[in-house]
Amino acid sequence: MHSMPSSSHAFSARTLAWCGLTLGLAGIAGQYVFFQPLFRQMGMGPLSSALGMLMFFTVLTNLTLVAAYWSCLSQASNRMIRLFRRTGVRTALAAHIALVAIVYITALRGHVEMNLPMLMTDIVLHYLAPAWYLLWWWRLPEKTALSYSCIPAWMAWPVLYLGLVMLAGLTTGAFVYPILDVNLLGAKVVAVNMILILGLLAGLCAALVFVARLQHGKTKAPAR
Repeated sequence: MHSMPSSSHAFSARTLAWCGLTLGLAGIAGQYVFFQPLFRQMGMGPLSSALGMLMFFTVLTNLTLVAAYWSCLSQASNRMIRLFRRTGVRTALAAHIALVAIVYITALRGHVEMNLPMLMTDIVLHYLAPAWYLLWWWRLPEKTALSYSCIPAWMAWPVLYLGLVMLAGLTTGAFVYPILDVNLLGAKVVAVNMILILGLLAGLCAALVFVARLQHGKTKAPAR
């Protein structure tokens, strides 16, 4: 006798998606509102600060998490919704947001002085949102199509992002992240940092595939 799939996983995923959607939107909106004094010091207005936020991998990744949550909740079936319903895409985003949290906590935290509202927003985007999304991903009922061969595709966007921000930094002299600042650290140190970041991402992707396979094995195990 085999155990029957339960709808509780799907229900839990939808419930977590509602909370994650709210958390993500609150974090992104909070950063826009509460970081305005810092943006003004940098000579940025309301529109330029919104565009400037899109230069940061944290914001871009949290926006994709919002899209993934919405794909779980929406009844629509357009191309974008179907894209974010794919288990591989959702798993790639899990690796991306885990990377955001780890790199921020280990290498970027403390570079900007923050007041309490800014700090709360920072915690949402770099701590709570990653943890919540990983919990949501873990509760997703179907992960049977995941393979280690998917990892290069999952890494394509972060590799492209790194290339673009490095090109922008080398062109303008202003680097988005201090760990990528060639003028400050030198080319060799930045190259090592980029290799470490991509190596960490590959490891996270592999770990998620491993976890998914363990979960799939458990669902196939006979009832005792």
